[in-house]
Order: sequence, then C-alpha cells, then structure tokens
Amino acid sequence: MIKINPKILKKQLYENTNFILLFSGKFISQMGDVVYNMAIGWYVLSITKSALAMSVYMAIGTVIYVLVGPIGGVIADRLDRKQLLIWMDIIRGIVVALIGVLMYFGVQYIWIFYIASAILSICGAIFVPASNAIIPVIVSDEYLNKANSMNSVIQSITSIVGLVSGGVLYSLIGISGIFVFNAVSYIGSGILEAFINISAMTNKYISFEKNKKHVCRELVEGYNYIKSQKGFYILMWFASIVNFVLVPINAVFVPYIFNQILKTNTRNYSYVGTANAIGVLIGGFIMSILSQKHKVNKTLKVGMVSFSILSFLIFISMFMYTVGIIKPGFLITSLIIIFTLFGLSSSLVNIPLFTLMQKMIANEMLGRVTALFTTLSMIAMPLGMMIGGVVADVFPMRMLLLASSLLVIFLTFVLYIQKDIQNL
Repeated sequence: MIKINPKILKKQLYENTNFILLFSGKFISQMGDVVYNMAIGWYVLSITKSALAMSVYMAIGTVIYVLVGPIGGVIADRLDRKQLLIWMDIIRGIVVALIGVLMYFGVQYIWIFYIASAILSICGAIFVPASNAIIPVIVSDEYLNKANSMNSVIQSITSIVGLVSGGVLYSLIGISGIFVFNAVSYIGSGILEAFINISAMTNKYISFEKNKKHVCRELVEGYNYIKSQKGFYILMWFASIVNFVLVPINAVFVPYIFNQILKTNTRNYSYVGTANAIGVLIGGFIMSILSQKHKVNKTLKVGMVSFSILSFLIFISMFMYTVGIIKPGFLITSLIIIFTLFGLSSSLVNIPLFTLMQKMIANEMLGRVTALFTTLSMIAMPLGMMIGGVVADVFPMRMLLLASSLLVIFLTFVLYIQKDIQNL
C-alpha cells in the first residue's frame, strides 16, 4: 500500500510543493534531452549521409525501451518510486558525462552513441512508469487532468526552448559539450526530486532479488489486467499501429527532407520541432480548462481526423516543391504550420488517454499497466524507423509521404467503425 496524505492531495497544484518539485525536475532533464536528441540525430545523419544510419540509432533506443519497459513497470510497483526517480536521473547523468568526456579527448565512435542510447533507454523505462505512477499519490483525482495537462505544457516549453537553443549550442560547444549539458540536466533533476516529501511505498515483497521468480508472473498479471479491459486493450494496439505509420514521418522523413533534400542547417530544422512543441503547449492549455465529462473516443476521432488531414498536407507541400510550384522557404513555412497543428492534435489525444488510465487503474498496478501500455504503443516504432530509413534512401519522398497519409486515413476509418473503443 501507499500512504497518502489527504491534506496534500487537496492542495491546488501551485500550492503543492511535491508537484512543483517533480515537474521542475522533469523540466530540467527534458530540456537536456531535447537538446541532446536533436543534436545527436543531426550529427549521425551529417557524418553518415544516410537516413538508415540515423534510423538505426533511434531504433536501438526504442527497441531496448520496448524490451525493458514491462520490467520497469514491475520495478516501479515494487520499489520506492521516489528513490527510483532520483537514481535513474543520477545514473543517466554520470554515464552521459563520462561519454562526453571521452568524446572531448577524441574518442568519437558511432558505437559510443549506441551505448548512450541503450543506457538512457533502460533508465527511462524505469523512470517513466515510476513518475507516472507517483502523480496520483501527490495529486487528487480532481486535479489529475490539470496535472497531466501541465506535464504536457512543461514538455512543450522544454521542446521549444531546447530546440531553439539546441542549434546554437551545437555550433558553439559541439557534440561533446551537448553530452555534458545533458548530464548536468539529469543530475540537477535528481537533486530536486530528492526533496519530494511523500511516505515511502511499503511493498508486499521484502526483497526484489529474493523474488525474481515473480517478475514474469507480475508481467502476465499486468497484461491480463489490461486484456480484461477490452476497449482499452484494443486501443493500446491501435496506438501501436498509429505510431508505426506516423513515426517515419516525424523521425525520418522530415529530418531527411531538411538535411538531404533542402540541404539546410539545424536552425531551420529546429523551427519545425519548435512548432510542434508550441502546438502541444497550446493543446495542453486547452485540455487544462476543458471539462473531461465526454468520452475519450471523441477526442481520439478529432485527433485522427486531424492527423489524416495534416499528413496529406505534408505530401501536398512536398509535391508542390518537387514540381517547382513553391520554393524552399515556402515549404519550410508550410511544415512549421503543419507541425504546429500536429502538436495540438497530439495533446488532444494523449492527455485524456493518460488521465483515463490513471483513473481506471488501481495505484498498486499503475506502474505495470503504464509500462505495458507505453511499451505496446511503442512496439512498432523501431520497425517503422527502420523501414522509413530504408525506403527514404530508395524511393522518392513525395511517394512515401502519399503512402503514409493514405495509411493514416485508413486507420481513421477503422477507428470510426471499432465498437469497443466507442465505449471509452
């Protein structure tokens, strides 16, 4: 069981010290992550000239997260979540700092990035379910939607500031300096989390090591629990398919357009990422003031229709550029506007989903369920990245964008006729 102080839960979010500490820490670490992810992806693409090489790097981290994620959920339900947050940040900070130092002294091999990606993914697979499961402990049900909206807002602000400053930092301090910058952000986050004041979890298991044999059983229990919620279970797999279709557009096709087709710099590319973050920020503010009495499937429909329209608009913009109707500046402006709306649509879908999960699932199961939901919704992403990288090196980009938009339109149609999701 988890000891919860009801007086703390009734506080407004701006009066809740634990909430402020948690999300201040996440703000700092996410800032470092945004700068790091933009810089490392651009660096790998620049030195290899291959979309496949970049997608392999990104896929490694995703594959490891998918494999470790369910176990991370079990760990988050067994151990003290506050301590998990602190140690995952500190470990990430130390490892990234060491790799940054190695690179400063000239040890710059591609496998170093793979190691960093693997370690960050393992720690993240534990950190994410622990941080999501700790929210209902420090925030009451009536403020959960606002808390999740604030989380989305914080992510958006860090993306905006991080992407804008990332290009500048990359040119000033180089890739090794970016590693050190990210390391400092992790350690700073861990320090803030150390001041969170909640009662420690007391688990039915005395020792994690002593009860390794129960890990698989708990994973199965968590999966069966989700499977018993038929609509939620189908929605989880639907999210996985949507990610498979959308991730090549966001993670492979767009950076490839900027780096290899437009042959522009990181600053112009960062504008698109910043626009997406601004859209998420706007969506977070909207969701923080809207009533959540309507069913989740309504926001899902709005989001999928938006994704369909916006994906097709990306194809139209690229087609017009390749036939000479518009110039590079107009294409960049179009992508900025489109990805602002992409971010807005993402918030309208993701925030209600996480709020629904936190309300539906018992807290002692929330770590496992969160991890399983995240893992299964991400499970197709590495495959999508790899396939996206392969086809981007072979087929015309406008053909790939048309195929992707048609797939999104088809998935939107499926959502409208799927009866079990309609009840959520």
